[in-house]
Amino acid sequence: MSHITNRLFFGIFIAMALAAAALILSIPPLFSLHEQYRLWLTLVLGGLTVALGVAVVLMRPSNRNRHVEK
Repeated sequence: MSHITNRLFFGIFIAMALAAAALILSIPPLFSLHEQYRLWLTLVLGGLTVALGVAVVLMRPSNRNRHVEK
C-alpha cells in the first residue's frame, strides 16, 4: 500500500470518526422541542457516517501482505 493510500485511508477514518461524534451529539436534541433542521442535520450526519464507514471498510489495509511464512 502506498503512502498516498495510507494518508487517504487515515483521512477518511478521521472524517468518519468526526461525523460519528457529531451524529451522537445531534441525537439528544431530537427528543426536545421539534425543529425541522435538527432532523435533517441528524439524517445528513447519519448518511455521511455510513458512507464514510463503507469507504473505510473498502479501503482498509489487507492482511495478505502481513503473514509470515514458516
